[in-house]
Amino acid sequence: MSKARVSAGLLVLLVLPLLSVLLFAAGDAEQGKAAFMKRCKMCHGADGQGNPAMARMLKVEFKPMDSDYVQKKPDSEIKEIVTSGKGKMVAVRGVSGDELENIIAYIRTLKSAE
Repeated sequence: MSKARVSAGLLVLLVLPLLSVLLFAAGDAEQGKAAFMKRCKMCHGADGQGNPAMARMLKVEFKPMDSDYVQKKPDSEIKEIVTSGKGKMVAVRGVSGDELENIIAYIRTLKSAE
């Protein structure tokens, strides 16, 4: 067997498990939408564009969920913001695991078509 075939075989064995984790670890966007409506809508609005009344009350500007500002953040950063808070955003209590993955999957569906 040639060295190239062995190398290619090893590469497949290493990449395939990683690919499956990426494909199957992503949350469920439909369930994420329901969780977003329950946990995030009050501030971020049903459409992810922000609730103007809440923004005025808190004296903040909500970044639209479809913006590059939000969409370019890695999942890990969004998880940290949701679970620990950032700026005037307080941590969302009780959200973790699959529910958090699902919310992120839903947020990713809001990305603007360019």
